[in-house]
Amino acid sequence: MDSPSDASDDDESPFPDCPRCGDPVLFSTATGPYTGSVAPCGCSVPPDLFPSLREE
Repeated sequence: MDSPSDASDDDESPFPDCPRCGDPVLFSTATGPYTGSVAPCGCSVPPDLFPSLREE
């Protein structure tokens, strides 16, 4: 029997997926024009892969 605290398997997250590992990305950090990282996974990802996270 499933308890109410069990997570569902529908994988609908409001956060984008990391293109390297697939984990949800909570925020991204640009460390240069062509380098950056995402958290909480810590993968190195170019900043242009997340244009929707960029503040205008």
